[in-house]
This record gives sequence, C-alpha cells and structure tokens, in this order.
Amino acid sequence: MYGFELKIPNDWRVEVNPKSTREKGDVAFHSKAGNRFFVTWGNLSNVESRFKSLEEHRDKNVKQIRSGPDVKSVDIAESHDEQISGHRALFSHVTADVKAGMFSRGSYEREMWSIHLYCPEQSRYYVVYCLLRDPKEYPDFAYVFNSMARSLACHPQSRFNS
Repeated sequence: MYGFELKIPNDWRVEVNPKSTREKGDVAFHSKAGNRFFVTWGNLSNVESRFKSLEEHRDKNVKQIRSGPDVKSVDIAESHDEQISGHRALFSHVTADVKAGMFSRGSYEREMWSIHLYCPEQSRYYVVYCLLRDPKEYPDFAYVFNSMARSLACHPQSRFNS
C-alpha cells in the first residue's frame, strides 16, 4: 500500500487515513482489544531539513508526548539501532506516567514503542509506533511490535516490474 509492505496479524483491522497519499500519510492497525499500531510516512527532505538525526527526530516526538495535559513524566526506557530494509532504524521503548483521571490522585504507566527510519530510495521517512492500551492482550507485546516493525519493507520489490 502506498509503496510499502508490512505484515500484521490476520485478525487486526486496517484503517487508512482518507487524506493519505503516496507522498504523505498514515495508516492505523487495530487489534481486537484496541491496541493500535501506526505507520506514518512523508517526504524525507522535510525531516532532514528539520532534524540532524533519527535521535533528534525521535526526541521531538517524545517531547510531544511530554506536553500532553495528563502526562506526569516520560522516560526512554530502551533505545537501540536496528537494520530494516537495509536502513538504520532507531527503535525506542517509551514509558509515560499518566494521571489516572480528573478526580483521582493516582497514575498509571503507559507504554509506547516506535521506530524512526529514513529511506533514501523512496525519499521518505517512516515513523512506526504503537500505543499499548490493553497490556493483557499479548503477554509480550514488545515481541509483537518488533515482529511487525521488522517486517516493514519500505521499498519492496514490485511483483509487477517483470
């Protein structure tokens, strides 16, 4: 779809943003329990002019999370490099301490995973991320996220070029 491929579980629902185009857009994948996995893409020159590195791009996204009205604190619990489709990809696991509710003094931890990837072949950036809403759905959601994220083919070999 729109020039990339991704393997997802068969029972997940796909929701394409109707404003998405080949140049810029996003798609959401919904699990049965409401966990959501997103892929966002856009023109690589737009992010290269704004950010010096994948880390700086990721940090801008973490800053956006921090600015949420119910967010008490945010921590990058894990960060490491991977190779996806032949490109350097920055994996990050972020935890956020979020206020439990308007009248509650408690809080709870919300987990998010992300990958930031630049693909010069397609002149695109990709941000793949997941917001975990129901941690009971999968005993090891990090494994689910990493498996799906590693399946990203940002410039798949076209079956129609032969």
